[in-house]
Amino acid sequence: MPKRRIKEDKPRKKMGKKQILIPPIIVGIATLSGFLIMHFFPAPSPVHVCLKAHNKDTFNVHSRIDLEVNGQKKLLPDTLGKQKDGKDCLRVIHADSIGDTVHIQFVRPVRLTLDDFMKIYSNNNTIQVIDNSTGKNKYENISLANYTINYSYFSDNRFVRISNLTTSPPLSDNFLGRISLVSK
Repeated sequence: MPKRRIKEDKPRKKMGKKQILIPPIIVGIATLSGFLIMHFFPAPSPVHVCLKAHNKDTFNVHSRIDLEVNGQKKLLPDTLGKQKDGKDCLRVIHADSIGDTVHIQFVRPVRLTLDDFMKIYSNNNTIQVIDNSTGKNKYENISLANYTINYSYFSDNRFVRISNLTTSPPLSDNFLGRISLVSK
């Protein structure tokens, strides 16, 4: 019987410069691509996001917003933040029920202000309010063009006027804001 030849192990080849440089170059290109994509195609603002489910996200805040129209207290509708472009969509800022409380919910902590609230609340320069002066909830649509709007928040035992909505304090569990509409 013929003898089998035993294969001898070939000595390992040393890695060349090209083989050593390829992985760091690939990682560098991938990182640069990620930065470019994030810079030119940033994530959408939370204000434009539709949530997947109610009360499933980790960041939950409940803020109060008093609404006055010509000195008369109005309530926020339970439909606030439940639609986007006429389609069902639970927005980051929404109302769980009729009243003065808004629910801010997102997957991570986010800084939202009265400006963001108004972006969701006002639809084509119109807002919906609830008049409860007779004991029954009456839905009313109000055109903001017919009113002067004053914004303020409660701090140091008084309401402080907000001149620029983007610089207002963030909505938080202890935030109390006021939106006053006065007929022009």
